[in-house]
Amino acid sequence: MQPTSLPPLPDAHDRRLARGETLFRVGDPALGLVLVRQGSLELRRLSPEGRVLVLHRAGAGDTLAEASLFEPRHHCDAVAAAPSLVTVHPASSLRRAAERDPALAWRIAGHLSERLVAERARAERLALPRAADRILDAVAALPAEAGGLRRLGRTWKALAAELGLSHEAAYRALARLERAGLLRREGHDAVRLAAPGGAA
Repeated sequence: MQPTSLPPLPDAHDRRLARGETLFRVGDPALGLVLVRQGSLELRRLSPEGRVLVLHRAGAGDTLAEASLFEPRHHCDAVAAAPSLVTVHPASSLRRAAERDPALAWRIAGHLSERLVAERARAERLALPRAADRILDAVAALPAEAGGLRRLGRTWKALAAELGLSHEAAYRALARLERAGLLRREGHDAVRLAAPGGAA
């Protein structure tokens, strides 16, 4: 949902976050819909083994904590992955605005539908049994620049957490993919996939 999709609300407020700063923690009272204007935030949860799982990563123009429109408390942590600026739209104010403006209500519904589709694709990716297949699927979903270069927009370690992998398992899978000629890393956050029938 782009910033222009939401009307100005009297009690919406901006907040700046340093990298690593927490916007909310699991169990906190729900803040409302959060719009990321600059930077990026991750929704995180600890696995039973104590590993950090990244449930969602929101960059500039994205939203997070959509469940806050209907749930009283947060179910995960929101942590800034980079210096960030967010706008928090309290749930009660947004619900009242949607009741007054059916077009806004439909935009919110459309956005929630897009998020559902994205989460379904993520669930399908996480169901892949091999780490290499998860990585290939995630990289293939990234937009390609001219020449086929794809930029992660985060570190490989952060991508590993999104894919439910330890960074050790992710790096081993990356090494196997490179040896097989299926992809080639360029710099710390870019990659090329092999052309159909050829090497990367």
